[in-house]
Amino acid sequence: MPTMKRPYQITASILFILSVLITYESLQLKYYTPLGPGPGFFPFYLSLCLAVLALVMFYQATFKKSDSRPDDFIESRLGYLRALAICVAWVWAAGMLERLGYRLTMLFFFPFLLLTLGRVKWYLIVLITLLGSIVTFYVFSIQLSVPLPVGPFDGIFEPIDDLLY
Repeated sequence: MPTMKRPYQITASILFILSVLITYESLQLKYYTPLGPGPGFFPFYLSLCLAVLALVMFYQATFKKSDSRPDDFIESRLGYLRALAICVAWVWAAGMLERLGYRLTMLFFFPFLLLTLGRVKWYLIVLITLLGSIVTFYVFSIQLSVPLPVGPFDGIFEPIDDLLY
């Protein structure tokens, strides 16, 4: 019976190559500025973490016992449709952030993503959507003073804004 060894090795290799590209691009940015860490600081260390995790994944896939490959690993039409739907959702979210604003875009994006993945309880979908859209917006905008996109329909969040600002 085929195992997941080769798919895990391929995934780890792709992630490692991605980490090398991110490291290269982060080194093109300023690492440190007079005010503190520059725009290349966090991407550099995140890319190093990704590289380490990719190497660990490759090691485990190569030298540890591997899981057996599911029967529908390649032939699953539903799997391809889910993967395509997730990719389309990411592109949609990236394109709508400026048009709809962060909170409204994420209010649509998170439930769609979680429902597409399947096997998630409804209350977790609601919780993750609220945490990922509304609470995250306030943590970034109030606590961290990081401006997130605000769209023309953000007036629907005014009652919440009045409580927190």
